[in-house]
Amino acid sequence: MQHVAVVGTHEELLAGARAGDLVCFERLIEPQIRIGYRLAAAMLNDADQAEDAVQEATLRAWRSIRQLRSVGQLRPWYLTIIANRCRSMRGARWWSVIRVADTRSGIANPADDADQRHDLSRALGRLSPDERAAVFLHFYEGLTSREVGDALGVTATGARSRIYRALQRLRVDLAEEEL
Repeated sequence: MQHVAVVGTHEELLAGARAGDLVCFERLIEPQIRIGYRLAAAMLNDADQAEDAVQEATLRAWRSIRQLRSVGQLRPWYLTIIANRCRSMRGARWWSVIRVADTRSGIANPADDADQRHDLSRALGRLSPDERAAVFLHFYEGLTSREVGDALGVTATGARSRIYRALQRLRVDLAEEEL
């Protein structure tokens, strides 16, 4: 196994990783691990399981790095591997509750109203798993519709539709809870 220079463009790092250079792979994947962990933590609702899922998904990504078409696809490709790992760890019911404060920083904001967070968590919990994943990736992680679609295995239009349907359902559910 040859080592290419770890200082270089993302394309050079990808080429090195495809050639079997673990250091290049680590440099590519390291910026994605944090978002991957937050996704796993939201999906599994358990920090230890999330760590396990990210470790296993990262190993799977290393083993299949040659399948990655371009550096621009890295984030959705990696998140897809993590989401699939989480689904297999949880079975069919992979997302029961979202803790809104935990998805950003892991620290609750004291200014947040606990009742509103509870209502939002309950409303999010009533969404389908694919709708929750689309909402989480788009609004909490800032992914584009195309990136959300890539991560969930649908087109950008399909991702926008899921996000739209989820928001419509959330509006109705939250309005009903206010009554």
